[in-house]
Amino acid sequence: MKRFINIAVFFLTGGLLLSGCYDDKGSYDYHDVNEVVIDLPTTVSVRLDKKEAVSVKIEPKLSQTLEEGEAQLTYLWEREKKNSLGLNEWTPCGEEKVCELSFNPEDVNPLAIRLRVQDHREDGSEWYKQLTVQPIVPYSRSWFVLQYNEGKCVLGAVDGEGSGGVVIPDAYKLDMGKDLPIGGTPKYLLTDWMYGSPQGSIINAQQPVIFVGTDQDVYLMNAVSFKQVWKYRDMLHIKEVLHDENFVPEWLATQTYSTVLGEILSDNGKLYMANADGYSVYYPLVWENDADASEFKITKVAPLQGIGFILYDEQNHRFLKTGIYDDFMEGYYYNQYYRKYGMEDYFYPNKTVKKLAKIGENPRVENVFDPDNIGDDKKMINMNMYYADGKYGVLATCFSTSDRKIHVYDLNAAGFGEEAKEAICAAKHTFDLPGGMSVDEVSVTACYLYGKTVFFAGGNKIYKVDFNRTIPKISLLYEHKDPNVRITGLKFKNSLYDTGYSADPNDYESEWIWNYFPYYLGASLDYGGNEGGILEMKLTTAAEVDPDSEIVEHKGFGKIVDFGYSAKV
Repeated sequence: MKRFINIAVFFLTGGLLLSGCYDDKGSYDYHDVNEVVIDLPTTVSVRLDKKEAVSVKIEPKLSQTLEEGEAQLTYLWEREKKNSLGLNEWTPCGEEKVCELSFNPEDVNPLAIRLRVQDHREDGSEWYKQLTVQPIVPYSRSWFVLQYNEGKCVLGAVDGEGSGGVVIPDAYKLDMGKDLPIGGTPKYLLTDWMYGSPQGSIINAQQPVIFVGTDQDVYLMNAVSFKQVWKYRDMLHIKEVLHDENFVPEWLATQTYSTVLGEILSDNGKLYMANADGYSVYYPLVWENDADASEFKITKVAPLQGIGFILYDEQNHRFLKTGIYDDFMEGYYYNQYYRKYGMEDYFYPNKTVKKLAKIGENPRVENVFDPDNIGDDKKMINMNMYYADGKYGVLATCFSTSDRKIHVYDLNAAGFGEEAKEAICAAKHTFDLPGGMSVDEVSVTACYLYGKTVFFAGGNKIYKVDFNRTIPKISLLYEHKDPNVRITGLKFKNSLYDTGYSADPNDYESEWIWNYFPYYLGASLDYGGNEGGILEMKLTTAAEVDPDSEIVEHKGFGKIVDFGYSAKV
């Protein structure tokens, strides 16, 4: 049974109304031309099915300057395809006003089609309009949305791009025919597009994945098929070997794209780390220097390119760091034999990862703030990696209960290393929360494109604070039209890197087309009750809302706990 998608194209005002082109037939003896305006979108999205063919129906909206009816008009739809010589040519695919096209699961490439409208009046003309049909592989480009409804974790999605995105409140159940098999209260959703080995399929092919974390379990699944990758107990097999059955997952972080840092998680107050090979074989992470060993409570973590992870110890109000865990020479072999082939002899219970350390200080350049004690009045909100002037760093955003201000701490990757000539703790910034905003509702994010800039939301507003200038500047980025709506989370589609593709895979000199993932900012919305939504907007290089792009709001979810974007690249 085919599934049909009906696309009704309505009249658009202003700059969105594009008239079709026409072929001039010659002399008109100064008679008026019956101008035919063909209103079609430039792109139509069709969501493929994983098993069956789907059809898309495209109906144009026509208007004429001299005629009311369309009896004198005929239609010819054509699709672009390569001939036997490898050249593109137009071939007929329909003669009705409404064009119906069928797409099989393997029809993943964009399809160019055009409508030719022939006016058969005396001295009539031919008019045409071209558009692209963009197939959407299910969940290949999606916002995934973690909800908590009636005591159950629910994984929803906005599947597809922009206004063409399809809201699926319970995507996992729709595809798998059952509830998401995880218990407990949901805490976070994490996406990783490059989960696996950077060396590719010879070790463990990379894939996009989703981590759903609760206070009882972590569910790791492929982001397209929803197939479970590893069970949490298998990931932390070390605990079972040591007869520790008290699993209390707290948080998890990955960085498996260049430069790979590995995976790190906290369970019941203890840290564990896994090699960046996608096998998720975790071993205890312990202090590099036994003299520094002390108790801690890590609540926030951020990757730092070339260094490892920066961690915040809430118990001692300090920052800590890890090194990079990339045991390529022998580690992945052991993990592969153990994980793929069940060879228990290649799991080493006595192995530890000695990476945890204090931040320290560059002896040549004094720290601007003390990383071992930022004050017991600080409440950490979030930590995000940035990129500015060719350097990476982490911006840690805190709220001070003493002065009621926001404090942002800058940890600079260029300050680490024996030859470093810059401070590790490079700067500290302070600013007031805008009036009426409660710190309990503030969410923060950053993106490498915008350097030392943080974006934060509270109430129905999104702000940006630019630390790239001598005097930080705070400005309003977006305000939801409904003052009762609450923005509960902020995330870029990808805050760390962009991807692209060749316009013609068969021509290595063809144009490279970027996806612009880092330019898209998403926000989770709370409408009150048990209703939530996802907001998406494109920003300019100046970190302003792009006036030429639509701000899209996707409604239809329950109360949102967390969300994230995933793409199959």
